[in-house]
Amino acid sequence: MRQDSKNDLVYCLRVLEAIGKIRLYAKDFEDPYSFFQANDQKEFNACLLQLIHIGEQSNRISEATKGRYREIPWNQIRGFRNLIAHDYVGIDKLIVFDLIRFHLDELRQSMAHLIRTEVQRGRVFRKGIRSVEK
Repeated sequence: MRQDSKNDLVYCLRVLEAIGKIRLYAKDFEDPYSFFQANDQKEFNACLLQLIHIGEQSNRISEATKGRYREIPWNQIRGFRNLIAHDYVGIDKLIVFDLIRFHLDELRQSMAHLIRTEVQRGRVFRKGIRSVEK
């Protein structure tokens, strides 16, 4: 369990970056079948890698920060990361597409809210903010 929250901003920003990449990779697909079959599954596999990354970064966020944002499904994020990492071949393409299309934006909004709130309250490593704004 992480208790040190000084790097939480970095982890949250990495989650937002991964979400942005997933949105870019999946933007041209209207259905899960074309998404899965396109370009020898290149975009699909790239999205799975970014979903794993989201789970990894989310898991690094301190318990104190997670406790303040219980509306974010931390356990589900970690669980989905584990599912992808350990049962890669058995991943349901429909679930992945549904997650990307209908739930990822909600996570993006929640993470952006978390970052804004934590920065306003002075709970994050401020040096990282200046370098991001440049």
